[in-house]
Amino acid sequence: MSERHPELEPDPYDDGRPMPGARRRRVVRIAVLVALGAMVLPLVLSGFSVAKRAADRVCAVYVAAFDTDAAGFRTSFELFAPGGPGWECVAISSSGARTIVARLEPLPAMPRLPAQDDPRPERHA
Repeated sequence: MSERHPELEPDPYDDGRPMPGARRRRVVRIAVLVALGAMVLPLVLSGFSVAKRAADRVCAVYVAAFDTDAAGFRTSFELFAPGGPGWECVAISSSGARTIVARLEPLPAMPRLPAQDDPRPERHA
């Protein structure tokens, strides 16, 4: 009955100090969250600015192709748009009237517009 139980013996690596208190753990958690936020926020802002510039370029192409009497355009990110979250391209006429030209994706890509006046001759194979 006098067998050795190693799990009951003291840990040789334990220096005897008590565990950190609740206040110290809370401060460390807050510091970690602030550090993670500081690392993630620049990525989010950079991604948003890249998407905004892409939406502006795509909207300029759409407005030039489909609304010839537009004086300008505006892009805005709509979180609760009818087709889901994404960029909205609005053409603004010289009188101030606004017309929705296209609903773009969250990361818009350059559109493939149908060729209206293709100067190249047709090839027959």
